[in-house]
Amino acid sequence: MHRSWWVCLLVLFSLGAGATSATEKPYVIKVGPALVYLDAAAPQGAVVGDIFAVVRPEEEERYVLVGLVTLIRVEEQFSIAEIGYRADGEQFEILQRAMPLKEWEAQSEQQQLHPPAAHDEAEGEAHAEHGGRWALLLTGGMEWGEHRERTLGLALGLELNEWLGLDLGLKMAGDLPGERSQYLGELNAKFFPFGGERLRPYVGGGPSLRQLGAEDQTALKWGGQVLGGVEMPAGRWRMTAEGGYQRVAAWSGIMDVSGWLGQVGVGISF
Repeated sequence: MHRSWWVCLLVLFSLGAGATSATEKPYVIKVGPALVYLDAAAPQGAVVGDIFAVVRPEEEERYVLVGLVTLIRVEEQFSIAEIGYRADGEQFEILQRAMPLKEWEAQSEQQQLHPPAAHDEAEGEAHAEHGGRWALLLTGGMEWGEHRERTLGLALGLELNEWLGLDLGLKMAGDLPGERSQYLGELNAKFFPFGGERLRPYVGGGPSLRQLGAEDQTALKWGGQVLGGVEMPAGRWRMTAEGGYQRVAAWSGIMDVSGWLGQVGVGISF
């Protein structure tokens, strides 16, 4: 008899705990420059495209809006959300709470607060202040190989997530102008092992296709490069400094541009 009572109590306790966890507001468990991680997961009904309001507690069970995020990936244990809006003077931090946007709007009315009129307007304001996942980068530097040459380039970057980005660049190198010249296209993947809002070290590399020119002759040569550097975001602006080694197929003794490289860049996000 006593054993039956204990079993019933355990069942009731488990049901109560499950109901509490299902209705509990999700927590922010990780913060990146453009993304936040929530412990809202697929089993709790989280769906890609859901908009959440991230809030912090204030006095008397009141909440203050930190920003709005949109789920872009949902797993069994967590979800990843893209930051669409951040309130003035607020910062996303670990252990802040999140709630569906409609729930926040209803609660803010009760608190006599005024949330943003629409998520798309808020997202536009955030992109105007902090930029987006795309960036345009102007670079300049030097290459050291058989000859020392200056470089000037323009790259289009895409931040895939907190850890990975892609850069597609066009560059001129050589005497600028001069008898020796090269025009190249590069596709580089960048891996950011340590996320940070002010300083983001990275490693990466990728293939390149170069048009080499010397003494009125030209040739196309494949190559590749490995890179290491740092990116310094500042609102919509970002600065980079990187170095690495490039390997390019030699051109029959006419030109060999394999060697070390270094460059700095400045860009804007949009």
